[in-house]
Amino acid sequence: MVGIQLSKIKMVFERYVESFCIEGELPSPLELKTKHCRRVAQEARALSVELGWSISKQNTAEALGLLHDVGRFSQYKEFGTFSDSVSVDHGERGVIVTEKSGWLSQCQSVDRDSILCGIRYHNRRMIPDDLSDVHRSFLCLVRDADKLDIFEIVLNALERDGFRELPSMLPGIDLQGSLSVSLIDEIRMQRRVSIGNVRSLADFLLMQLSWVYTLNYTPAIRRFNERNILSRSVHYLNDDTHINAVVEDINRFLSDSGIGILSRRTVPS
Repeated sequence: MVGIQLSKIKMVFERYVESFCIEGELPSPLELKTKHCRRVAQEARALSVELGWSISKQNTAEALGLLHDVGRFSQYKEFGTFSDSVSVDHGERGVIVTEKSGWLSQCQSVDRDSILCGIRYHNRRMIPDDLSDVHRSFLCLVRDADKLDIFEIVLNALERDGFRELPSMLPGIDLQGSLSVSLIDEIRMQRRVSIGNVRSLADFLLMQLSWVYTLNYTPAIRRFNERNILSRSVHYLNDDTHINAVVEDINRFLSDSGIGILSRRTVPS
């Protein structure tokens, strides 16, 4: 993707977002999502730079980061929620919005298909096995960038006001609820948690911490470590033997990885 195509995508994205304004202002949940999309775009580009991708691939990565959550806007307008389980799959909705808009019509097919694939699957629990190396590379990148920003959104909200200004981020979750021990077992055995099993803020934080196991690229794991995501999260969790076991597992994972080279392709063909 060339720079002028990226600039056009940025312009049409901002116009699209403005179409959801009410009396000149975005509803606060959509303002949050807009800022999230912009940050994920920058995070994706920074990761791609560190991975040594070409300028063209960096541009595509940034465009994907910007558009990855574009389905959230009509989802929220139509259903008043960001919960896919009671509305629509926002990845699939994002593909529909992007294709219908024609925003990628000037892009080469490889860039267009990589972006659409990234939008469609960025929120899936599991990555499909049959993706091409190129599609997988971009999808893994945007999933990493997305998680890194969500870590910061949640922790910044906790540090600011205990998360009370962002109830739409955790629909159906009791901020004061107790920890689910079965969720601890799920993390320790499977290194992943289904959002359907999350009932409390403590559960949510532990689910997020389990995301470290699904980060794909070395720079993303390094950022998790450098931004003190683990220690900042633990600050809001009780001193509990079950929680401590999860923390020890994560520390061991970080130590074993050495924040070093992972056995995964890092440069799309």
